Amino acid sequence: MDAPLDAQRQTLSHADRQIALYASMPQCNAGNAQLTPLLLVHSINAAASAAEVKPLFDRYAGSRPVVAIELPGFGSSDRARIDYTPQLMSDCICRAAEHVQSLGFKRPADLMAVSLSCEMAAMAALKQPDSFRSLALISPTGFASKRPERYENGRTKDKPWLRWLLENGPWSNALFRWLTSEKTMRKFLERSWGSRQIDEGLFAYNLQTVAQPGARHAPYAFIGGSMFTRGATHLYAQLKQPVWMVHGTRGEFAKVDGLKHFAPVRPWAIDAMDTGAMPYFERPDEFNQRYDAFVAGLKPV
Repeated sequence: MDAPLDAQRQTLSHADRQIALYASMPQCNAGNAQLTPLLLVHSINAAASAAEVKPLFDRYAGSRPVVAIELPGFGSSDRARIDYTPQLMSDCICRAAEHVQSLGFKRPADLMAVSLSCEMAAMAALKQPDSFRSLALISPTGFASKRPERYENGRTKDKPWLRWLLENGPWSNALFRWLTSEKTMRKFLERSWGSRQIDEGLFAYNLQTVAQPGARHAPYAFIGGSMFTRGATHLYAQLKQPVWMVHGTRGEFAKVDGLKHFAPVRPWAIDAMDTGAMPYFERPDEFNQRYDAFVAGLKPV
C-alpha cells in the first residue's frame, strides 16, 4: 500500500507479529530529549489505518516527536487470523511508547486515540502509567449508555459463535466485500461525519487498505465484540493521568449519555464540537487550539 503519512514506515515486533508505525523524530540531542512525544492511535473499523490520524500527524510533526501506530490487523501491520483483543492492542500501544523511549526521548508520552481505540489507550495507561503523561480521547466508545457496566478484569463483549460464522461461513469473503464496498464505506463515513461532506482522501485510502490480504480478520473480531471491553467507563474512571475528552455532536457516534453518571478519579477536561466523530478533520484549527491549551496546562513529568 501507499504510506498513509508523510513518514517512513517502520516495524516493531510484538508477540511474533509485525506492527507498523510512522514516526517524525527530531534528532535526539540534549535539548530535544526533553521534548514530550505524542503517540497517535487510529480508530477500529473495517478500514482503519494511520490515515485516520493524518491531520494530527501533519500538525505536530517537526515540533515534537510524533509516532502513529497501526494496530495489529490494520494498515500495514500483520493481518493474521489470531485473537484480536483489547489486551493485544493495549500491549502494542505500550510497545510503541517503549520504542520512542528507546530512541532517547525519555519523557512519558502524550497519548491520543480515536473511538474504540480509546478503550485500549486507557488500558495501556493503566498497565504502564509511567509511560504516559496524558490522554486525549476523541469520541471515545463506552459513553453511549445511561447504565454503565463495571469493568470485569478485561472481560469483553465477545460472541464466539458470531465470530465463527463470520470467519468460517461460505459467505465470509463475499460478506467482507459487501461491507467494504465503495457504497457501504462511504455510507459509514457519512454516518461518522453526520454529513455527506466526508474527507475524500481518507475514503480513497480506505479502499486500498480493505483490499489487502487478511483484511477481514480484525474487522470480524470487531463485529463479533471481542475488542469491546465490558465496563469501559469504569475502566476510564480509574485513569490518574490528566485526560482531555472531545466528542462531536453530529453523526452516529455522538451519543454520550453515560457522561451524566461518570465519576473519574480526577476531573477530566471535556469539550464538545459541532462536528462528527473526527473533529480534527472538519475543524482542525479549533481542535488544535483546544488540545494545545490542554497540553499547555500540563506539568512536565
